[in-house]
Amino acid sequence: MYSLVKRILGLAGSFSASARSSLVAGMVCNVLKAFFMAGMLTAVFWALENRDHLGTEVALQCLGILLVSVAGQYAFQYLIDIKMDAVGFDVFRDLRLRVGDRLRGAAMGYFTDQRLSAITTTLTTTIHQLEEFMTICLTGLSGGLAMAVIMGIFFLFIAWPVAMVTFLGIAAGLIILRFLLARSTSVTKDVLAANEHMCDKVIEYARGMAVLRTFATPDEALTAAKSSFDEKRAADLRQESASMPLLKLYALVFNLASCGVMFAACALCLDGSLPLSWALTLLVASFMVYGELIRANDSAFLTKKIGNELDRIDEVCDIPKQDVTDAPLQPAGFDIALSGVSFGYDDRRVIDDVTLSIPEGTSCAIVGPSGSGKTTLVNLIARFWDVDEGSVSLGGADVRSGTAESLLSNISMVFQNVYLFNDTIENNIKFGAPQATHEQVVEAAKRACCHEFIAALPQGYGTMVEEGGASLSGGEKQRISIARAILKDAPIVILDEATSSVDPENEHDLIAAINELAAGKTLISIAHRLNTVTSADQIVVLEDGRITQRGTHDELLAREGTYRNFIALRREAADWTLGA
Repeated sequence: MYSLVKRILGLAGSFSASARSSLVAGMVCNVLKAFFMAGMLTAVFWALENRDHLGTEVALQCLGILLVSVAGQYAFQYLIDIKMDAVGFDVFRDLRLRVGDRLRGAAMGYFTDQRLSAITTTLTTTIHQLEEFMTICLTGLSGGLAMAVIMGIFFLFIAWPVAMVTFLGIAAGLIILRFLLARSTSVTKDVLAANEHMCDKVIEYARGMAVLRTFATPDEALTAAKSSFDEKRAADLRQESASMPLLKLYALVFNLASCGVMFAACALCLDGSLPLSWALTLLVASFMVYGELIRANDSAFLTKKIGNELDRIDEVCDIPKQDVTDAPLQPAGFDIALSGVSFGYDDRRVIDDVTLSIPEGTSCAIVGPSGSGKTTLVNLIARFWDVDEGSVSLGGADVRSGTAESLLSNISMVFQNVYLFNDTIENNIKFGAPQATHEQVVEAAKRACCHEFIAALPQGYGTMVEEGGASLSGGEKQRISIARAILKDAPIVILDEATSSVDPENEHDLIAAINELAAGKTLISIAHRLNTVTSADQIVVLEDGRITQRGTHDELLAREGTYRNFIALRREAADWTLGA
């Protein structure tokens, strides 16, 4: 328990020394509150000592003692709330910001589907529970132990046999508590894992709703989610089963110890070695001690849960930071060069010894079969991942020599799957340039050929977009994404199959928007449509992670190979018509 308290104080101290000091001060106030709680025994003793001539004067004296005791408890509880609860809110606000900063600095490879549920659970459930239980744990442990120590010392001075019974009861309870914490370690981890799995399946269920409705019956659609609910229920039951017998035994030990104190006090009183007033006061005191320790049991049980949740927070905060320096990248231009680049996911190599040069202000189209590594290659240029071998440089500077953020400030990307935030259309366009004026947003929208449909919406640029852009068509989302890139005005533009899902009616507008975006810039595009490939200054054919062909459209068309077959297939598809 001491190690957990030390760990919590260390967490608070990592944000500010004042936060740690406030938590320590709160625990001290909790100990002082225990003194005032013990002071209530003085009123009990005084009433018993003067039982033969109780009157108004004695009653008023007892009342005064009780009022002082209650006032002291109230005052120190107020200080506890200020020192611990308020500071706890600050600590966990800063902790959320720290976790967010670590996630922002992580390589994109960290954000796999497998980790999504863990990240979601950490940022929501884990931190929330820590925020809720941390002060409960600290106050429960410090208050219960303080009361036990205070009363134990008091018993030693009055009747050492009663003190021995008390200390034996406390020792037995702590031994049981140690077994309880050891037994709950694995099951508490199982509960956290089951909670993450449940979160993962619920997210999967929500994301795949269209597919589930189309291909599965209602019962089949919920199978995986129901299974995760059952696993969570089973884990919770295992946790309760592992802890409940020991919790009951823990409480039983203290109840038996209270009976032992009662027996010892009565025996001492009967043989004349302890006055009746003291004996009765000791009985009341023993029930106070063990009552506090039984209540502290809940806090003690939380220590293992809190410990596991702190471990989870540490895992997130220990994410390897992608940047090895805080210095911004300082390129001497915007030429892009890849030299002997290789990269893989786990044991699967996706890019294999790629060397490529893209001069500043030119366009490069990347084509190849599905799974050939096209998207991975442009993601390496944008440093969403770092290469395993070789190097990627911008303007002669290795992209790893500066921060990823400073590299991306030079790049605008239009993805195949556009994501729009649950915000206004204007704020979605301003995402890459938050200081832009409304007039600049409108100008970017006009250049991206999306001003007309935006202006026709009920609130125009103030129209709220549903999360992910669900309220807009694919072409509309693409053009808003291009407007965002135009407003950012970066010297390098990367298009990841930006026209692949656009209907023919919108294609003309989208191509015009792309041409406007790419004017005078370095353009790298992954594309399947002929009109986005044939005009490129350089075409690269990627197969199985390797460059197998490169050149202009005319040069590649004159040679046998993948590119000529690619063009033939595209032309055949373009000429296809529905037969009679």
